[in-house]
Amino acid sequence: MRKRRIIIIGAVAAGTAAAAAARRANPDAEIVLVDQGPDISYSACEMPIYVAGDIASDDRLVRFTPAAFSERYRVEVRVLTTVLAIDAETRHIDLLDERTGEKDQLWYDALILATGVRAHVPEALRTASHQVYVLRRLEDARALRTRLDRDASGHAVVAGAGYVGLDGVEGLTGSGWRVTLLASGGRILKGGLDPEMSLHLGRWLSSQGVQIRNERATGLDVSPDGRIRAVRTDAGERIGCDLVLAATGTRPNSELAVAAGIKVERSGGILVNEALQTSEAAIWACGDVVAYTDLMTGSSHPVPLALNAFRSGRVAGRNAARGGVGRAAAMQKVIHAAGVSVAGLEIGHTGLTLEGAVSAGLDAVAVDIRHRSASSNSPNKPLYVRLVGERGTRRLLGAQLIGEEGAAQRTNTVTALLRSEATVDDAYALDYLYTPKLAPAHDTLFVAARQLQKKLDASGRPSA
Repeated sequence: MRKRRIIIIGAVAAGTAAAAAARRANPDAEIVLVDQGPDISYSACEMPIYVAGDIASDDRLVRFTPAAFSERYRVEVRVLTTVLAIDAETRHIDLLDERTGEKDQLWYDALILATGVRAHVPEALRTASHQVYVLRRLEDARALRTRLDRDASGHAVVAGAGYVGLDGVEGLTGSGWRVTLLASGGRILKGGLDPEMSLHLGRWLSSQGVQIRNERATGLDVSPDGRIRAVRTDAGERIGCDLVLAATGTRPNSELAVAAGIKVERSGGILVNEALQTSEAAIWACGDVVAYTDLMTGSSHPVPLALNAFRSGRVAGRNAARGGVGRAAAMQKVIHAAGVSVAGLEIGHTGLTLEGAVSAGLDAVAVDIRHRSASSNSPNKPLYVRLVGERGTRRLLGAQLIGEEGAAQRTNTVTALLRSEATVDDAYALDYLYTPKLAPAHDTLFVAARQLQKKLDASGRPSA
């Protein structure tokens, strides 16, 4: 009997998780893992720590080399290999070995797309200069670290104030560089923080020596030898600098899927069912390239987070390998919960911002409080919280937390409440930990929940 052949395009978190799950589900399957880069399994989220010099070697980020993964899971691993096309009708893919230039063709019984996302670099920042960097893959982190090892100090412009931009700020300032952050519209973490909370973050970064400018990069001045001289902005300014980090967002790598006739949503995320099966029956998708169903709104869009990549890889791998035998795995709806640490500050957010809730058509309100991370008689730090809730249903919709300590883990508490579709009254009724050195008698979330109850009471039914 012929063995089932499973091909996985893309590695890192989702692809390797899919390969491991496929092997567990089908010990006899023939599994082939293909990736365009040289690395297949590494901790992308720790790259800023490596860039800052707090991790001495990039080897510490690598979970499996291609050879080690191949031996551990009995998977054929092909790195530095580009997939040129997918033929969904005949079930085969065309390959190009970038090292030899040789082309190949492989048939499959099941195909898994784990092609991820790529850094989006706008035309204004595209140049032949070797001093414009991105921070998406391990190769990018190596290149930036090499530059910082060569030059112990300098001035960097970070174009973009999202997660990657803040990761870049952390890595660059940690290496002793001066940083200017271009935050178009004056917003930092616009997708995760409302304007009021973004202001707290901006003030903190400014106090730590990061210059924040409400400007957008419109061009570069580059010397004949490829060195960056300056960044030009929409305010008519020229910001002299030694390197540029382009942190202007990502785009799903879904071109192969589109060319194969697979359905995607408008931003390019691949549409899937709960089994992570695409519109082509023999093709599954997982990781950052997928458009997940959002628990809070029911809409589908990419949510590029590590936990989603691992979970979806396991679901897609099992379902692609089982061949209709055994229980199918299912991917649950997701909550956009994320955090970042920069310049000694923790930022966490989960669910919807007030802006996002209103945009989704929800009748939402928010409250802001400043509290503390521990008892007033113990060492403590200020903690800023915004809770968002829905009038009428009193459903908790989201939270944003900022502080030097205690923000990130409290975000997890709110995420658990959102997952259970809790109300603000449920949040108030939680049995919060009290121990003076770790948490105040009235926990920050308890206080915020009470304030949100009051606001909802003023516009709807009173709480129980």
